[in-house]
Amino acid sequence: MVKDITIDVVGNFADGKTTLVKAITSESTLRHSEEKKRGITIRLGYAHFLIYKCDSCGLFSRSKKCEACKSNASLYYRVSIIDSPGHKTLMTIMLSGATLVDGAVLVIASNQKCPQPQTQEHVEALRIMGVKNIVVAQTKIDVVGKERAKESYNEIKEFMSKNGYSDAKIIPVFAAQDVNITQLIQEIGSFDVNNSSNEETTEMVVVRSFDINKPGAEISELKGGVLGGGIKSGSLKVNDNVSVYPGVYIKNSWKPLKTKVISIQSEFGSEKSASRGLMVGVETDLDPSLARRDNLSGSLIVKGDSTPLFKNRVAIIYKEIQNKFDKPLQKNETVLLNVLASKVLGTVVSYSNNGLILNLGASSLPYFVGELAILSRKLNNVWTIAGSGNIYE
Repeated sequence: MVKDITIDVVGNFADGKTTLVKAITSESTLRHSEEKKRGITIRLGYAHFLIYKCDSCGLFSRSKKCEACKSNASLYYRVSIIDSPGHKTLMTIMLSGATLVDGAVLVIASNQKCPQPQTQEHVEALRIMGVKNIVVAQTKIDVVGKERAKESYNEIKEFMSKNGYSDAKIIPVFAAQDVNITQLIQEIGSFDVNNSSNEETTEMVVVRSFDINKPGAEISELKGGVLGGGIKSGSLKVNDNVSVYPGVYIKNSWKPLKTKVISIQSEFGSEKSASRGLMVGVETDLDPSLARRDNLSGSLIVKGDSTPLFKNRVAIIYKEIQNKFDKPLQKNETVLLNVLASKVLGTVVSYSNNGLILNLGASSLPYFVGELAILSRKLNNVWTIAGSGNIYE
């Protein structure tokens, strides 16, 4: 049975993530005008490719003919790739995408000491989120000598071991010349993924939202707002009636949006349904202006009888990362909270015995009790992961 999986490509700014994704998929994830102009990933970028498994020797490839023995190969994985921003100031966007992934490719450049601060931050995030399938792509091997490449390899190995990923394979790659990309595909194909879900409630995490209509389009030709993201549990089908939380803010309170699934699109084409592992765009009958310019990013689409909470105060069983900040959390301190794809500012109301209460003000985030929350604090004027915990109220 063909599986859908989503992998995150993470790593420090300018270590070669987007170039690597293009080598794997022949696609560029720089699709936003500002990203193309600056040459960096600002929003979450997406690409896709297929992995086949050889019917004879069992090796993985990107084509229907085995690249090793030339036998026929069967489709094994449909892979959605998230290219997460590597710049430290864009860390919270990376966290939004990491909630949906089944594995990760960690990109580390040979021409810099490992770990760079942002590399450490990304690995911390993956560990907190419980991502176990990781492979390291050692880039920039073409711009360093043999000795530095070996030294870099050993630095990476030590770093991964210290962070609980001692079994992660390290693949030296030269993406521009397709060197060792096949070996990288072998590791991704070997990821142990179980995306089956029997849950009655369907949850889709929205990380992007769009108005796809062209200026001047006739009213009869207008399409509803499109919500992009991935399924967290359950499955979504065309014609399903769903609710979007928290919705819109009207008269000092949040009002969920009721809508219908008109169509589902993935990078592989039209889909009749979608379940965990596939990044999709869901066309709805919502007013397209509501979805314009990511206005609904961070939302939660729910189908079923369960209703998420969306309050302006949350309580978390919190565990702080040790020895990262000079001072513990302070009352009235402003922090940044990531839950699923939502990110909101909050103020510390109280913190004692691992119990943390935050006031979110007029902001709101949709969640179910038990959801993982990641908290960031300002360090050198940049939001930095400080700890995590589960929401209990």
